[in-house]
Amino acid sequence: MPENDTIGVTLGSSLDNLVISLVEGYHKITSDEAKEALETIFFFLFSGAISFVGAIANIINIIVFVKQGFSETVNITLLGLAISDLGSLITLIWMSVCFSPWFRQSPHIPFDAKDIQYLTAGWPHVCFARITSWITAFITFERCLCIAQPLRVKQIITPRRTAYTIVSIFIAMFACVAPVFCVIGIGRKNFPDRNVTLMGLVYASNGPNVENISFSITVFAQLSSFAIVIVCTVILVRNLMQKSKWRQTATTSELGAGNKNALSTRDKKVVVMVTFISSIFIACFLPSAMNLILMIHYSPDYSVAVLPYFFTPDTYKKTCFHL
Repeated sequence: MPENDTIGVTLGSSLDNLVISLVEGYHKITSDEAKEALETIFFFLFSGAISFVGAIANIINIIVFVKQGFSETVNITLLGLAISDLGSLITLIWMSVCFSPWFRQSPHIPFDAKDIQYLTAGWPHVCFARITSWITAFITFERCLCIAQPLRVKQIITPRRTAYTIVSIFIAMFACVAPVFCVIGIGRKNFPDRNVTLMGLVYASNGPNVENISFSITVFAQLSSFAIVIVCTVILVRNLMQKSKWRQTATTSELGAGNKNALSTRDKKVVVMVTFISSIFIACFLPSAMNLILMIHYSPDYSVAVLPYFFTPDTYKKTCFHL
């Protein structure tokens, strides 16, 4: 065995033992049987079914946006959002298959399902989820700019610039995650608890360090996009309410009460729509964002140096935590 591979195996085993020793210091919250049942219910049944329906809906959205053309910036951004969301859901579907008890316990499968899903579903899902976050942030910023600078917005945000921005977001996040696939591979691996040798994750000698860096970047990407959406939503709603009051005052003497109410109703619908979309994003990402903040900043056992190993299948049985 080459020296680098020997170092990588030794380092990987040492880190795995470190994480296992950390986790074993805690009392089990639930039994292994209950954990397996919860994984089957939530990861296989609920996650798989919801992701399948969402994937079909996004395919329909992509077809609609392509038929509408790309003369409007909103079609470009929504198309990019649908593509990234579709990628995120497809990886979740594959992850749900890997968590199926019939699939992962089958003697005919030549690989460990939890090991394989970490690299082929977990990291790709994180990548597409971060792309979705940044496209959502860009959409919110664009809508905010439409209210703040309505006369200049079409000069600032053109269809060409929007397309470049969406493509750049995809490329940037792919580049952040790509190093992980260079230092983590799939090879034959012994699983002592099952007394078998299957295809599983194989780390290079510098794999943990590269993985930590990529993970830190994805955490920053999620939290920063989350903050941008919140700030832009607050500014957007505030500006819309101010403009609504100004329009009511300016049209009272000229348009009459009926038209004044119509304008007010239209503005309220815009506020409700934008706030609803942003609220869905914030509500869906808030638990994950708070979890990351608490783990990284307040819990020493969940530092960035150790956190990625809580995602690995070897320690998943004890931590019940995944990407």
